[in-house]
Amino acid sequence: MCGRTLVSESKELAKKAGVEEGGTAQEKDNNRPPGSEMPVILDARPGKLHYVRWGLIPNNATEKPKYSTTYAKVETMQSLPTYRNLVGKRHCVFVIEGFYEWYRSGENKKPFFFQRKDKGLIYCAGLWDTWKDPATGIVIPSCTMLMQPANDFMLAIHDRMPCILTQAEASTWLDKSLNVIDRLKVLKAVPNDLLEGWPVDQKMNNFRVKDDNNNSPCGPDLTLFD
Repeated sequence: MCGRTLVSESKELAKKAGVEEGGTAQEKDNNRPPGSEMPVILDARPGKLHYVRWGLIPNNATEKPKYSTTYAKVETMQSLPTYRNLVGKRHCVFVIEGFYEWYRSGENKKPFFFQRKDKGLIYCAGLWDTWKDPATGIVIPSCTMLMQPANDFMLAIHDRMPCILTQAEASTWLDKSLNVIDRLKVLKAVPNDLLEGWPVDQKMNNFRVKDDNNNSPCGPDLTLFD
């Protein structure tokens, strides 16, 4: 499901994505969890990379949601009140270089790392909103990542995966001049040959671990079992 992510230092990440760095510079993080601020491009500011809270807070909420809004399913995003008013109006793209997923067997959780085979950026479709904290008056931007059924490659580990876009599809997803039907067309199954993945150390079960070798293999590449 993309439980955690790997992202470079913000200036480098923005340069790779061909946009400007927006806001305060951020350090590299090879174990970035939900609830933290994620590097995203907003359709309201498509030329900049901003860091936005991962876990959407609806604009009309009286408090932060008690339920998880880290992810939104493509199958239900247009019907659920939390997300439906954002479709076609507030799109964003997560810009990451890799992500971790866990294979669960009973009570055991085995972490795996995934990246593009060409080592390029991974653009994940999302939705965003802003919320004004009634206690402080501070306006908080937040986002959710869109998830879809896993392709055959990812299905070996998990039954869901992010809606991964090409750079051209990311531009379409962010283009507010297009109608919602055209923007939604980019949400499609991810090619089975796009990603590569391998098991990593069990220390990744702790989101506080920030070691440089977090994504180093500790077992055979998944493609060996094709």
